[in-house]
Amino acid sequence: MPVPDVHIEAMVLVVDDEPGIRNGCQRVLEACGASVSLASNGAEALAKLKQTDFDVAIVDLVMPDFGGLQVLEGITAADINVVPIVITAHASIETAVEAIKHGAFDYLPKPFVPLELLLRVERAVRWRRLRQEAERNLLEIDTDKTRLHSIVNGLADGILITNAEDHVVLANPAALSALNIASLSGEPQPLAEVVRDPGLLTLLRCPAEYPDVAEPPCTAQLESSGRIFMARVVPIRSNAGAALGTATVLRDITDLMTLERAKAQFMSRVAHELKSPLAAVQGFLKVILSGQELPPDKLLEIVGRCSDRVEGMAQLVGDLLSLSRAGAMPTRKVQPLAVADIVEDVLEYLAPFAEQAKIALAVSIAPDCPPVDADREEFTLILTNLVSNAIKYNRPGGRVSLFAGAEADTLRIDVTDTGLGIPDDALPRLGEEFFRVTSPDRQGIVGTGLGLALVRRTLEAYNGRLEVQSKVDEGSTFTVLLPLTPSHR
Repeated sequence: MPVPDVHIEAMVLVVDDEPGIRNGCQRVLEACGASVSLASNGAEALAKLKQTDFDVAIVDLVMPDFGGLQVLEGITAADINVVPIVITAHASIETAVEAIKHGAFDYLPKPFVPLELLLRVERAVRWRRLRQEAERNLLEIDTDKTRLHSIVNGLADGILITNAEDHVVLANPAALSALNIASLSGEPQPLAEVVRDPGLLTLLRCPAEYPDVAEPPCTAQLESSGRIFMARVVPIRSNAGAALGTATVLRDITDLMTLERAKAQFMSRVAHELKSPLAAVQGFLKVILSGQELPPDKLLEIVGRCSDRVEGMAQLVGDLLSLSRAGAMPTRKVQPLAVADIVEDVLEYLAPFAEQAKIALAVSIAPDCPPVDADREEFTLILTNLVSNAIKYNRPGGRVSLFAGAEADTLRIDVTDTGLGIPDDALPRLGEEFFRVTSPDRQGIVGTGLGLALVRRTLEAYNGRLEVQSKVDEGSTFTVLLPLTPSHR
């Protein structure tokens, strides 16, 4: 749901061929005061942009026939005064750079949460207001400096404005930090004295090479003070077309680069986790299809191994889908849940597995245990993962105990086992995707290494946390801590 203190007074066009994305963005933005129009393709979007003066256009990068880059090119060619934000499920640094080179102000990978969308749109609206203000008042910058400073200083992006004489007349704190400059004097300073980076200096003078182009291709990626920035320079001109100066945005994309690297590593791990079982199944099937006569018991053994590998791959795919949903912006049906009811459902489901593993299950629910406000499916998934792990990593004749009760303003749930335990050096890594403790006593235990990652990510969505205490060969206790709403305390 939208954040209550975010208010957006702007006209926004949402362009996406997926109705769910269009309608979801519309609900989030209109709840914060924006006026929203929708377009399902690029041609319809350009037609609306030429008819209506929108503040922001949210454009899907990949659409049939008429994609987002074509929309951006149409905006530039028609000199449409709108701030474009690109959204896409095909996120990479290359697509981000390409979109920004085509005139996109910002870049938002799918899936995204409402807060990310609102902050991007709010920032785009501020940038549009800033450009409008700068274009109207740059000739009178001495008298309007205070008002312009108050607008620019509140922006997270670095803003650097120069005049026609190639002097820096305005730089907000974010720009000073990006350029590693302590401060500027109140008077305009020569650009070469403020900017020492040769690449950025060349970029800042780029608009002069395109005097007749409204949005010249003046974009580059720069590094400064250990951070990575996407710099974009646009000219500021008078109504008569005279050059008044330039406005530069320094966008910190360090986190985006880090996310891209993490995504590549994640995909590599997924491929690695699927490669071995697929190769095993393929090998078994080749034996069966070779026509070789096999004893019934040997054939049954091979089919059983194939089934085990396929079951493992299905579990991996299921965990990946759950992990993806936990990181997206799901439609949660949050409601008061009786903890005892959820625990009963989970233990009823897992009882056959515990019986097969010869593990005893014990439950203790405090009489005054309050309900918890959560989505039933997500809360069930948290407990199922924790109890299932406690059974899997236990020993025959072992025990799994579950306790639930209130602790001050927090719901506490302990899942304790008498199993293998976890080495001290592995405890900090619990919850990392695909991380599993490797030891001889764990060979043959099927798992994906995604269960605890899913538990942690889901708990974070409810401002909760997971704590772990463990001793090797003695067992472990996984503790879920969830804040209670005031009505349940």
